[in-house]
Amino acid sequence: MGLFGKVFGKEDKKDSCCCDMEIVEVPEGEEAPAACECDSSGADAVVLTVLGPGCKRCHQLNDNAQAAASKAGGAVSVEYVTDPVAIAEAGIMATPALLVNGKVVSQGKVLAQSEIEELL
Repeated sequence: MGLFGKVFGKEDKKDSCCCDMEIVEVPEGEEAPAACECDSSGADAVVLTVLGPGCKRCHQLNDNAQAAASKAGGAVSVEYVTDPVAIAEAGIMATPALLVNGKVVSQGKVLAQSEIEELL
């Protein structure tokens, strides 16, 4: 626990994942508990991220991404980010933008549903 943690009562959580699940050692011979649902180590887990300020073109890209994700099944999730700081941190210069698993694949263009399906 750092100095500020001691002062403000916050504890370090070194042995926890993003959803604050506790990591427990399992004795030999016992079955391990279920894995964290937020674990991104799934075989084909794909995250589409639409970045934009909320304009009509950004909403259209989000709709197209949602349609492509629903057609692909449950292995694809879609996030829609409108925070200008997050958009700048991603290095986006033109919106709307589309990221696949954190990698920029399109900027300044509304991709059609079929184009998004090809990227998956």
